Amino acid sequence: MTKSLNERQRAYAQSLELNIHEVPLTRIKYLEHPKDIANSEAWVFTSQNAVQHLKQSHFKGNIYVSGKQTADALKEKGFETKCGDSETALSLAETIVKDGVQSALFFCGNIRRNELPQYLAKNGVQLKEEVVYHTLLEPETIPAQEGDALFFMSPSAVESYAMINSFNPEFNYYSIGETTAHLLRRKGVQKINTSTDASFEAMIKQYTTENK
Repeated sequence: MTKSLNERQRAYAQSLELNIHEVPLTRIKYLEHPKDIANSEAWVFTSQNAVQHLKQSHFKGNIYVSGKQTADALKEKGFETKCGDSETALSLAETIVKDGVQSALFFCGNIRRNELPQYLAKNGVQLKEEVVYHTLLEPETIPAQEGDALFFMSPSAVESYAMINSFNPEFNYYSIGETTAHLLRRKGVQKINTSTDASFEAMIKQYTTENK
């Protein structure tokens, strides 16, 4: 597992009698959310990390989100959200355009991907970005034996892993979502197991189902 798990996730893995070795390849440095938030028709979130320090607000526009975990994090803070047809950022961007949004505020990290901003710009949506966290890559050598499974929870973890490790066709690679899977394919990985739901539990359930 290429990130640290929380207690709930560890308990879930233990309930399935799985031996999971955690090797965090990234570290998140949270920044303070701005006190004065620019006016816009919509707020956009593509990572639960961007929700971490979000204060309660009387924002009246739509809040667009990709990923179940991000939506759940916003729901816990009392926000209603709208999603795309799939859990990808591009699908979310398509929904924003279909809804006729003219301006949006994107809460993101310092190495956010380009699909959403590029699609919105192409379709005339004015997008302001607020960087509210930094993703720091901390690569480590991960020795693995044939038959081992490597679980990637983000594109950043893939980038960090690739800095000092090679992808071996004999290993099993699991991706939390299509965005992470897309980057794995760009790194030359052919066999990728992508969970239908972007969550740790869905990845583990898929693994246990395929390895009964």
